[in-house]
Amino acid sequence: MISLFGLMGAFFVLLAGASYFFYRKNSPVQYGISLSSMIISIFLFLYSIFGVGGFEGMSLGALAAALFLASVLSLFVMFFLTS
Repeated sequence: MISLFGLMGAFFVLLAGASYFFYRKNSPVQYGISLSSMIISIFLFLYSIFGVGGFEGMSLGALAAALFLASVLSLFVMFFLTS
């Protein structure tokens, strides 16, 4: 099974790569990718608590937490690299 840090690293590479792609095209979408993934991860976390529950909800919550941390990290990295 993939570790949580490996999954977070994969999400980070995916989000930072997509943001960098849109940065090269001078598009304002570069920040929207990380922000939308943050919102999706928050809703996914809430769904894992209230909708699923149990051990399945705990694993879905860990996935949502990894996505949230990766999106915050990629947002900070792209902000500091582009400014």
